[in-house]
Amino acid sequence: MSERATIFFDFDGTLHDSMAIYGPAFRCAYDWLVQEGHMPKQDFSDEWISQWLGFTVEQMWTTFAPQLDEAIWRQAAAIVGREMDERTARGQARLFAGVPEALTQLKDEGYTLAFLSNCRIDYCRVHRSLFNLDQWFSAYYCAEAFSDIPKWQIYQQVANLHAFPHVMVGDRFHDQEVAIKSSIPFVGCAYGFAREGELDKVDARASCPRDLPYLITNLLS
Repeated sequence: MSERATIFFDFDGTLHDSMAIYGPAFRCAYDWLVQEGHMPKQDFSDEWISQWLGFTVEQMWTTFAPQLDEAIWRQAAAIVGREMDERTARGQARLFAGVPEALTQLKDEGYTLAFLSNCRIDYCRVHRSLFNLDQWFSAYYCAEAFSDIPKWQIYQQVANLHAFPHVMVGDRFHDQEVAIKSSIPFVGCAYGFAREGELDKVDARASCPRDLPYLITNLLS
């Protein structure tokens, strides 16, 4: 294993079991939209809501409710963000079981770990502090800091800042796209929030976080 390898990690659905805070936050924002007369009353399952995890804020709202004026969906998005941050502050956020152990093993084996997410800057900051992510990660790249450009474009802007070879780890098509467009290996996280058939071009598939160190090392050997 090269000591110079860099592993880029998605966050939600890869490390963070984010439905614990996103589901209630989404429902809170939708209730506001109903109360304001912008959307019809409707119930949503966790499985349905989880499809939006991994999208940028703008991608999510313009796809979910393209009829809403931007000023309206941005208010709804702000409610989601505020609710998620408040629930995180109350200790309701959680990493997937096995994530701390997997990240520690990778760090101990000499890998450099980088955070690459379609998230808000404050969202990253809150979780970085809560989970003490600095014990594992040496770089953080959030979509908001790059004007919400596609994740693969963020990667290509920062790739040369990190020693090669690189591996991308994630659970959604945005992460797979990083790997395909940049010709780097991709570990797909089957335990995350991908839809059926979404991760059809993985180089390795993790059924749980504990699989990650072996799969990554195997891809780079």
